[in-house]
Amino acid sequence: MTVRHFSTTALAALFWVACTAHGADAPMPLNKIGAVKLIIAGVKENQLYFEKMFGMKEIDHYSDAAYDEPIMGFEDGAHLALLSPRQEPPLKKSAYPVALIYTPDLSALVNRMQDANLSVRMLDAAQTGSLKIAIARDPSGNAIELVARAGKWAVGGSKLIVNDRQRAEEFYTKVFNATPRQRFKTSTYDEVLMSLGEGPFLALFQPLAEPALAKSKYPVVAIYSSEFEAVVRRLTDVGLGYRDVPSSRPGLKIIVATDPAGNAIEIIRK
Repeated sequence: MTVRHFSTTALAALFWVACTAHGADAPMPLNKIGAVKLIIAGVKENQLYFEKMFGMKEIDHYSDAAYDEPIMGFEDGAHLALLSPRQEPPLKKSAYPVALIYTPDLSALVNRMQDANLSVRMLDAAQTGSLKIAIARDPSGNAIELVARAGKWAVGGSKLIVNDRQRAEEFYTKVFNATPRQRFKTSTYDEVLMSLGEGPFLALFQPLAEPALAKSKYPVVAIYSSEFEAVVRRLTDVGLGYRDVPSSRPGLKIIVATDPAGNAIEIIRK
């Protein structure tokens, strides 16, 4: 199972490396992924992990009685949000990656993780072809796909675990005008890669051999929208609803919706 899964993951990564190389010619998207969000346990340990291993820096921080959330980033590009619920019990993590990060020096990153006795493993060439890919787990158990790519470090993709790939794909296509690009299906999973223009991709991954896991009520991806009101109308049309998120920052409008698989999605007006 593992070999077949990560072989197609390598093809997917190759496809998105090619896509990002031509991103400068693409029109500005109305909706795009602004942050990949990981549900974590303690903030300190997880934040230190991404600072020391990946060289990320905190660029913003949200906190209230319900959660603590540092926003991490590289020099530019999409962010990685580390959301620690204060009142939600820890949930079992999927065996499959939920985020993808591009690195210009994968070997050094893997060595750094191994020296620190952290969970990471390189995939062999039989699984990845011409690409170099490793799978790591953060201190909270989130699986992260690490892909070697020349250039800068970047948050490359959000990978959502769904229970019905087709229904999820229809939702993101209708509500956010996401475009299906590639599909992979085996006896153990069904996956589609969706494009929201520039920046990180959105993967909808349906495990066929993993029992459905409980979902957090907190968002696992943040989508920036310049057609915010139209997105709200389309959410109402599909009947899944949303909730407003209070903000103390002037002009900041945020809602949280839930996709058909139960993944919470943060939508921010930009």
